[in-house]
Amino acid sequence: MSNKKSGFRKTGYAKAYKTISRGFNIAFALLFLVFSLPLFVLIATAIKLTDRGPVFYRGIRLGLNKKPFVMYKFRTLVPDAERLIGAELLSPGLQLETRIGKLLRETRLDELPQLFNVLKGDMDFVGPRPERPIIYDRIGSRIRNYDVRFTVNPGLVGYSQLFTPHSTPKEIRTMIDNRFIRYKQNLMVDFLIIVYTMLVIGRKAFTKTALFIGKLVRMKVLKQYEEKRTFERVRLNNARVLISPDSNGEQTLCEAELVDINEEAFLIRTGSLLNARELFFTLQAEYRPGRRNGRKDIKRKIAHCAGQVYKEIKEGASYLYVIKYKPASPLNFYVLHQYFLDKSIA
Repeated sequence: MSNKKSGFRKTGYAKAYKTISRGFNIAFALLFLVFSLPLFVLIATAIKLTDRGPVFYRGIRLGLNKKPFVMYKFRTLVPDAERLIGAELLSPGLQLETRIGKLLRETRLDELPQLFNVLKGDMDFVGPRPERPIIYDRIGSRIRNYDVRFTVNPGLVGYSQLFTPHSTPKEIRTMIDNRFIRYKQNLMVDFLIIVYTMLVIGRKAFTKTALFIGKLVRMKVLKQYEEKRTFERVRLNNARVLISPDSNGEQTLCEAELVDINEEAFLIRTGSLLNARELFFTLQAEYRPGRRNGRKDIKRKIAHCAGQVYKEIKEGASYLYVIKYKPASPLNFYVLHQYFLDKSIA
């Protein structure tokens, strides 16, 4: 069916759809606000108790047709963090998150106040995430087809936000967002995304909150020492590493077991002694995307990176090496965070 016959523009809304969509978003926003009121009280209290700073963050974002608006969030960073970040994307290495901020960001509960933005009409429930003007000027304006996102309202639930980690390169997020924007005039798609997001975030929020409370009990009540790590370690099934002397990867020095990995370094075990301090690594791990025909599908994911030997530990006949690494490209950066570090919501 052509765009002319359907009454819809290729990217945008027909008048009838605008009215229906507006009612859909208001109804869901009010429903979620009623059921999330206890969470608002708990989160606001926790923020005040931990650092006594402002409960809410208000930031300027670009909406439909690049119109600026004030977006609301629960504050997860130290006061004045936006000035410290400047035109950069938030990096975990900056350590600007508050004690409860990390939990709120990982579970996406910090986004709840944007329900008021949905009621005001600045945002929809589902759509590309709103962008900071300074990030658009420095990064977004240079990305091909990035401006397509401004033909629809930004969303509380973002397409790329749901399926990729925070740190995914914007070129990849743009491709995902633009693909989903084609379905923006289908309320059934929006409804299914909302339900799916509720299930996924509910599970993650329960798991992360239980771990957070357990850590507090161990430290505050049981007085147990808790190692303070900037990044969480991730253990993978049947993960291997091929070690090469150069970026071509044509010559393999040895193979190692990938013990665990975080956003800064990984730990490997091998029977070979690594003489060179700078090497190139091919990481391989199993990934299970789902079930088909009653059996588990297993796919192999591969990421390439350069790395330096940070620490060497002799363990019997084997050696343990801590490797500080850097992904070989933005695509490898995405693969590492998506599949090896499991940083996406879904």
